[in-house]
Amino acid sequence: MMETASSYPVNLKLSGRKCAVIGGGPVALRRTRSLAAAGAQVLVIAPKVVDEIRKMADQGQITWLAETFSAPKIVGMFLVVCATDYENVNRSAAWAAKATGALVNMAAPPTELSDFTVPARVEHGDLRLTVSTNGSCPELSRVLGRELADEVAAVYGPWLDRLQPLRQEAKRSLSDSDVRLVFWRSVLDEKVMGLVRAGKYDEAEAIVRDAIGRFRSESQNGAR
Repeated sequence: MMETASSYPVNLKLSGRKCAVIGGGPVALRRTRSLAAAGAQVLVIAPKVVDEIRKMADQGQITWLAETFSAPKIVGMFLVVCATDYENVNRSAAWAAKATGALVNMAAPPTELSDFTVPARVEHGDLRLTVSTNGSCPELSRVLGRELADEVAAVYGPWLDRLQPLRQEAKRSLSDSDVRLVFWRSVLDEKVMGLVRAGKYDEAEAIVRDAIGRFRSESQNGAR
């Protein structure tokens, strides 16, 4: 029995990239919203679309081409999502996209033609948590995503907000990247993370800030 190759996890930066969504139903809407939120230039190709896609097009957030799919319409695309109710159309669009070098996501059958799957995700500011079953059970991914939202993002999202200015402060105070690596590995210990899990962000922040000062003093003394 041949083993399925593992997928390579990645976060794509799509700002300004040309992306096409083939189809105009609820699944196409979800992909369209996500691509537009990522800053992509989204072209939806479908004779008919749900009201929200139509509204997004009217507001200039995306472009809607009210026609059936044909290969020339996706030339120059970086990414193509195939999400129609017709497997033959999805298949044709997938192979046409692959021929141009575009990445393909099959949001509808035949899903085996996908170059990548879209994980369930939870976001809190800059904290992004994703869950994937490699396409084998997206329903489980969504359930686990809800659990992550309740148990992880709600706790660590606010802590990330606190860490961002502290990270800049550490970068200014500790010029050596190796020193900063040792610093962060040591300072985010069980004591600090225990305070974070308890919602005691002020106390955790104070410990990190104090540690920055101590590491700065120790690194300066060591350089003498």
